Amino acid sequence: MNSLLAVLLLFPAVVMYHRVDPAIPGNALSARLTISPVQFAAELRSIHHLGLRTIGIDELVRDVMHGQLPENAVLLTFDDGYGDQFGDAFPILRRFGDQATFFVNPGTVGAPGHLTWPQIAAMSRAGMSIECHGVDHVDLAELAPEAQSYQIETCVHELSARLQSAVRAFAYPSGAFDAQTIELERRAGVWLGFTTDPRFASDLHSPYQITRIRVINGMSDSFFEALLQRDRVYIAEPAALSP
Repeated sequence: MNSLLAVLLLFPAVVMYHRVDPAIPGNALSARLTISPVQFAAELRSIHHLGLRTIGIDELVRDVMHGQLPENAVLLTFDDGYGDQFGDAFPILRRFGDQATFFVNPGTVGAPGHLTWPQIAAMSRAGMSIECHGVDHVDLAELAPEAQSYQIETCVHELSARLQSAVRAFAYPSGAFDAQTIELERRAGVWLGFTTDPRFASDLHSPYQITRIRVINGMSDSFFEALLQRDRVYIAEPAALSP
């Protein structure tokens, strides 16, 4: 038991966003996953009120390499690469001096309502982490190994080449994955995998099965703060700790 605990790291709370937009969509699901800029700013205030600080994947990876994760950190993540993440969320993050991680699909970059490559590059230069969400927004668990490999490796290679930086994290579209997914991530140099739902995670200590706190429209500040203070999990160090 002691040898097991020696390789486990207490992981920061991870918060998941999708859209930050003053215009809430009419579609029920989109409306649930779209929060106002006012709510987003209030949640950043809550993070600071609790004495927490936001970190990106790069800092997190450096800490993992040294075997010590920060006690007072929180990881803010955004999925799907919506355009309002640059237009509305990014300015608020900069105003508060916070960092976030944006999981993008190269296949939808430049599509209507989505981020463009110049916007992604600007966020990366400003200290935001840009990580993988697959080439396209497809459920990896439903794909054959060859198709999974394409989604993972091509996403990693394209982002790495365009941004001239390592890609170490992957968020599973729809949250689903399988054992083949994790093996392919390891081969592609990915260290951390994030899901949307704890029901998909069979190993709570796996660095490839990290669950996140989903933020929804209308969530109260007190409820958000309570979620941030719930029990954190320990994860095993990723098998390969080479830059």
